[in-house]
Amino acid sequence: MAGSDFFASKKAAAVFKHGILSRYPVVFASKTGKSVDGNRVVFLDGYAGRGEYDDGEPGSPLLLSRCAEFVKGYRNVLGFFVEQNPDNFANLKRVLDEKGGDAERIVRPGSVDEHLPEVLTRAQGASLFAFLDPFGPALDYDVLKAALLGRPSWPPTEVLLHFSVSAVARMGRAVQVARSKRGDLSPADQKTADRLNRFLGGDWWQDHFARVRDEGDDQRATEIALEVCERYEKLLTSGTGYQAIKMPVRPRPDLLPKYVLALFTTSNEGAWHFADSLGKAGVEWSVAWKTEQLRKGDKYGQGSLFGDDELPTIGSYSKTHGPEWTKIIKANLERLLDELGPFCPADHVPEVYGTTLGQAGTPHVRAAVKLLSGTSVANTGKGDFWKEQLRRP
Repeated sequence: MAGSDFFASKKAAAVFKHGILSRYPVVFASKTGKSVDGNRVVFLDGYAGRGEYDDGEPGSPLLLSRCAEFVKGYRNVLGFFVEQNPDNFANLKRVLDEKGGDAERIVRPGSVDEHLPEVLTRAQGASLFAFLDPFGPALDYDVLKAALLGRPSWPPTEVLLHFSVSAVARMGRAVQVARSKRGDLSPADQKTADRLNRFLGGDWWQDHFARVRDEGDDQRATEIALEVCERYEKLLTSGTGYQAIKMPVRPRPDLLPKYVLALFTTSNEGAWHFADSLGKAGVEWSVAWKTEQLRKGDKYGQGSLFGDDELPTIGSYSKTHGPEWTKIIKANLERLLDELGPFCPADHVPEVYGTTLGQAGTPHVRAAVKLLSGTSVANTGKGDFWKEQLRRP
């Protein structure tokens, strides 16, 4: 469980996650729900938590419900919400009853493992967007790969997974330190190891954590957890048509990530629109983070990161940084043309955005293509340019 103050306010890091949830599910439902059985779409929030924060800001269940309401004129969305904590479940049900709108929904107490068979039954013939946002390890590896990523390719299934870097770092380090001190694991430590084994699909992660030397080795443990996240993603996508678009989320720009948000999708179009949602959410995160610091009287990051002491706005932040993002993307496009020849931007989303992923969006890629148009590329950047082959004149 999260700390007792988790639901007290929507902290800056949560702004990023919720910025995605207020946008991308609408795109998913709009793009995938057409032509399936009755235009049906299922939104699964497997670790739903409370419906809203104590300050009234919406939690993920309410955001998904609002997305369902937004598309209800042309999509038939079922929201399926699962929460294990009794107090959180009571809040979840009350908030959704009061503010969740008219879209069909099911709210279940218990674990997502327990209710996943019902979700999959109800999602037969429907596209499925699953949001898995636990406070630690999520679904067992075999269940995630077989039951969700193993669904038929049509209607589509996408999974947005919160990979808790901090939890994996803490648990992996604890197991390694215990083994190095005592040789054998205590029952409690073995339980921790077994939990990670189930989540990560084996004990291979223990070889990575063998480099941790002591309980205070926080940075090394976090770096190793990020390595583990990379291999975990490759294991999940191996032998499937899925790719993962990953975004590390940091509590502060100079710190290592606390978690990684990863969208597992089989659609290059989905990957493209997700990156655009990441950019909008990332700008909101940056503005929220700086606002928090300035209100605390903390000038961290002034100059190199933001440049002034004024409270930022989304518009001012994007205006200040947009030209640099466009410049970076332009260089990425030129490099990809040199390496690949003609290519479709949607087929290479992480490479197109590079270091701007989670800040820039489609308008910045469009601007980069327009800068190259005529002299370096034959494309104009108009329309759905990202679906077309980018090529030299």
